[in-house]
Formats: sequence, C-alpha cells, structure tokens
Amino acid sequence: MGELYRSLARYYDVIYRARLERISQEIGFVERIFRNDARREVRRVLDIACGTGAPTLELVRRGYEVVGLDINEEMLTVARGKAQREELSVEFMLGDAAALDFQEEFDAVTMLFSSILYFDEDRINELFNSVIKALRTEGVFVADWSNLLFYRDEGPDVREEREGNEIVVTTTWREFENASQRLHLKHLVQIIHPDGEVKAFFTHENLNVYTAREMRLLAEKHFDEVRIYGDFQRASGECVETLARWNQRPSSLNASISLSFSSLFLTLKRTY
Repeated sequence: MGELYRSLARYYDVIYRARLERISQEIGFVERIFRNDARREVRRVLDIACGTGAPTLELVRRGYEVVGLDINEEMLTVARGKAQREELSVEFMLGDAAALDFQEEFDAVTMLFSSILYFDEDRINELFNSVIKALRTEGVFVADWSNLLFYRDEGPDVREEREGNEIVVTTTWREFENASQRLHLKHLVQIIHPDGEVKAFFTHENLNVYTAREMRLLAEKHFDEVRIYGDFQRASGECVETLARWNQRPSSLNASISLSFSSLFLTLKRTY
C-alpha cells in the first residue's frame, strides 16, 4: 500500500483517472446529503483521507471552507500543488483520521474514495469517535465505500493512460480471501518514458470486506438512525429502506447510511 501513496503519488491521479472523472457527480450527491441530513448550514468541511485532494478541491470550488487531511505527506504535496495552480484557498494537514485533534470545529466531515475500507472494526470505532469530536452540533459525517462483494474475479485488469510524454500502464489483480474477509489488490504500475525506459512498481493493498449487514451493525453501535439510499450515480437518491434504533442516552446521535450495489454512503448527525 505504501508504495502507491509515496513513490507513485505524482501518478495517483493518472492511475485512478476514471474514478476522478466522476468526482463532480459524487460531490453533487454529498451536497444533497448536506442539504437533506444536516440540521445546520454546512460551510466548514474537514475532508479526511483526502489523498491528492480531488474531493477537497471540488468542495472548495463549490464555495466551502475546507481542510484536507491525509496520513501521507507525498499525497499532500501533490494536493497542495494542484490547489496552488488553481489558486484555490485550502489548508492541507498531515494526520491520522482515527486520531483527529479537533474539537467541534466543522459543520461536516467527509471521507471518500472507499478510504474506510483500510480500517478494521477496531479502527472504524476509533474513527467514529474521532469524527464525533470534530463535528459541531447538528453537523454531519459522510463516508463512502465500495461494496467489494460486487467485484468478480475476471482476471487481471489492465489500464493504459497517457500523462504528458509518458505512458502509465496499470495491471491490477484482485484476490478475495474468505477466511479473513479481505480483498487483496496487487498493482503492477509501469511508467514508460519517451526514450523507451520503463520503471516498474509493484504494490499490494489489503482491503476489509463488509457486507451491508456488517456495516449496519457497526453503525448501530454509534448512531441511532440508519438510512439506506441508492447509488450516488442515480440522480434521485431515493430512500429504499429505513431502519432506526432509539435509546435514552443524553448524548444521542443520529446517522444515515446510504447503500447501493457498488457504493455505500454513511451520514452521521451530531445532535448534542
């Protein structure tokens, strides 16, 4: 995992170009969540696990005051360069999403691009507690993650992208391990230079796989209300199922989770 986010940070946007082309649509869905689920006006946003800043900068373009946070300095260097070229005002910080050092400073917190799948159950619980502290009263937390059970083993996936005078070829293998409920992603990234020189990098990522029921149970440990919506690519965002669990805790929280075959969105409301 480290190689992809360190040595290959400058090529990250090329490797994931297809996903980044959907960022405007995804942030549009996030904005609808802000409007529908937040009980306060969302102006100040913390984007955690921001990577090279694609969602962060899209939020800034839409008028939000945003802080981007990531655990890899190399990714943040790329993000800062992009912001500077566009002359966008945004702060990027180095830090751990599960150990945020904020106290009620944000109207919303976002965590996109399936970053939550790098967290096991213990770390997810730490993350939720950390985010709650960072949110202002009536603020919202929005996270998305891919439903990895959606993927099928169809052999290696090969993608070729051109970046300037270089060609970037990425070959990805996916292997699901039933015993640990993890998806192993192996990437071979080849950078082909104009003179024919080829630099090759091999990376390995381990992603946690959660069923919809497992995600629901995790959320219900922390949040009182769980909602399941359709995929963000569906314009309506129609609510297809609603579940609720209420209790008498004085520090009661509400949360919404939107789920689709390929993507899941979670929204936490801080109500105290």
